[in-house]
Amino acid sequence: MINWKILLFFFSATLMGSVLAADVPAASFYQGKNMTVIVATKPGGGYDFYGRLLAGFMKNYLPVKTIIVKNMPGAGHIIGVNKLYASKPDGLTIGLFTRALVASQIAGVRGIKFDFGKLSWLGSPAADPRVLVVSKKAPYKDLEELINSKAPINFAATGIGGMDYLEPVVLAKIFKAENWTIATGYGGGESQLALMRGEITAKFASWSSMRSIVQDGEAHPVMFTSEKPIEGYEHVPLLPRLVGEEYKGIVDLMIFFSKLARTFAGPPAIPADRLEVLRDAFEKTWQDPELLKMAEKADRPIAYTGAGVAEKLVESALRQPPEVKEMIKRAYGIK
Repeated sequence: MINWKILLFFFSATLMGSVLAADVPAASFYQGKNMTVIVATKPGGGYDFYGRLLAGFMKNYLPVKTIIVKNMPGAGHIIGVNKLYASKPDGLTIGLFTRALVASQIAGVRGIKFDFGKLSWLGSPAADPRVLVVSKKAPYKDLEELINSKAPINFAATGIGGMDYLEPVVLAKIFKAENWTIATGYGGGESQLALMRGEITAKFASWSSMRSIVQDGEAHPVMFTSEKPIEGYEHVPLLPRLVGEEYKGIVDLMIFFSKLARTFAGPPAIPADRLEVLRDAFEKTWQDPELLKMAEKADRPIAYTGAGVAEKLVESALRQPPEVKEMIKRAYGIK
């Protein structure tokens, strides 16, 4: 015989427990937990700097116990993003990586196991023009000499998935530079040291990463991937002014890369309430007065882009016209 009083008691208790669980703020989930930031490069360099800067200050706005930075370099950031994409979507793992993987995804580069369109976007703390610099030990004064060189021009790149790989490959085709070659495996700050030693000739990178060695006279800029001149370097040519209308799609994509200079995201399907808490803490972190002072002292500019804008920019970048997609595939040697 069913005891309806006992059954009603258990039903009520279960219902009350569900109501209470639903009423618990998402922020309390983070209380006392450990969080991981995957940085898809070796230690050193711009990505690592921004990852560690976030880890040092985000605890002020998220009640976690610790934030651990985990460097996972390899394959032009692909290894790190694959790991991020496969991580448990509990809101305790986020990552920092190159936005150039948009192009790698469009091209269908081997090894990619992620979909940029499904990541849980947080935003970017930096908008940073890209620059082509040449080592002071190389004999090339300007871009024209670099293009027309009969000797090999050796570029440094992180890996096939990186922006510093895509840029020389695509622009060699646009400029019809026949002797540009690319050496991969230069992660973190290794490429700056290679430039200073004369081990490599040239390098595409963010301006914030290269400004110090340019100011120290170890390298000089020969082109910016920017819509506007850079203060103090107004004589340096800008990519949009060097190419014709037929290349507008690929140039627009490169300009997009400058607008999201340090992209942060989590794996797909983080619960909406936790993602909201994460995004709020992320935004407040990059507005922290002490963080801003530290970034300014390190000459790493903060130009924050929020999650909503980042999502729209990524969606737009993935919707390239067929001719641009074909150019990107050819740049990667993919048919």
